[in-house]
Order: sequence, then structure tokens, then C-alpha cells
Amino acid sequence: MTTWIDNDRTDPAWNLAAEEYLLTSRRETIAMLWRNGRSVIIGKNQDREAEVDMDLARRLGVPVVRRITGGGAVFHDLGNVNFTYMFTFTGTHQMDFAPFAGMLTAALGHMGVTAELSGRNDLLVDGKKISGCAHACVGDRALYHGTLLFSADLTQMEGLLRYSEEKYRGRGIRSVSSRVENLSRYLPGMDAGAFMERLRSLLGAGCERRRLTEDDIAAIDRLREAKY
Repeated sequence: MTTWIDNDRTDPAWNLAAEEYLLTSRRETIAMLWRNGRSVIIGKNQDREAEVDMDLARRLGVPVVRRITGGGAVFHDLGNVNFTYMFTFTGTHQMDFAPFAGMLTAALGHMGVTAELSGRNDLLVDGKKISGCAHACVGDRALYHGTLLFSADLTQMEGLLRYSEEKYRGRGIRSVSSRVENLSRYLPGMDAGAFMERLRSLLGAGCERRRLTEDDIAAIDRLREAKY
């Protein structure tokens, strides 16, 4: 049975530490929805200065946090709902986002939104990107996580994330620019909090719901301070 972790924290460093802690300290299958306050999350191999307008991030007080998965830089705010799915595998694990994408597209379909998987790890609605996923393995544990744009500030996203051909030359891994769209366009009258609760009820059906223990929280606090 999948364990559903209820997580209402919005500190990006803490949430990324929570993912790593759960990935490396648990054996069961775990699912979680969460949101971050305004922040930029970069992939493990990315060049921060090339991906992010750091001067603007400092002026706005927007933290830039590095995650343990690959992929491109992403902008988070409370209008962006994030999902995490992790499990233990046997044998050789090959990255395949399709099974989890199927769960997400089914849940969105219940809300009247038709989404489709594009490439290995993007979800599109009307040809526009509403979700991207990244992946990591630690030993025999795999983690998939990603974004669902609901009512994110796309103007601020565009300002903070940047492309510089000169800076990328021979340095790091650069993001792929994509046309993006907020799901709120397709779900009028719903806010990001209500969307997250609806998604939780659909994806979490049949799961065992748990909250993190005091010991879990203390361990995540330590990892946050030490690494994130």
C-alpha cells in the first residue's frame, strides 16, 4: 500500500530535504503533494548563474535551491503544486514517467482537464506545458517529482529564469524553453489550495495517510541546515 504523506510546509529548502530524507530512510512506496513559497529550484547539474538572474533573485529575496534530481530550472510559488512519488525497486530501474503521468492525467481528467504526456517527462494541455518531472535513484530507491502549474506568476517566472548562450558554452546543463500555461485557465473558480485538496483526494484514494513524526521532522531539520 502507498503511504500518503500530508505536508503543508512551504519552505523550499525544508521540502527538498524532506524528499531526500524519505527517499533514503524509508522502504515503502510514498506519495506527497506540497507547495513552496516563491523560489527557484535548479537541477543537480545546472550552472546557477547561467540559469537564474541572481541579481533579480537577491533583490526580490527569492531563494535558489539545488535539488537532487536532474532536469531544468523551475520557478515555484504558492500557485504551483508539486508532487513526489518514491518507491523501492528490484533489479535494474529504467526511468519511465508514464505510469505516474497516467495517474496525474486520470486525476486531471476527473476535473474535466485533458492532459497528455509529451516526450519522457512533460504534461501538456492544449499543446502547452503544465507539468515537468525529474528523477533520481539512491541505491534501490527511486524518486519522481515535478510541478503542476496552477496559478503561478508566469511573468516573474520569465524574469527570474534566463537563457544565455555564452554562459552555457561548456558549462553545466541548460534548460529547454517551453511554452507554459496555468491550469487555473481550465478550472475557473478554483484556487491553488482547493486544487491541491481535490488532487489529494483523487490520488490519495486507498492510500494510508500519515503525518511526519517528531523524529522525522528533527531529522529533516538537520538535513536542511547541513545541505539545503
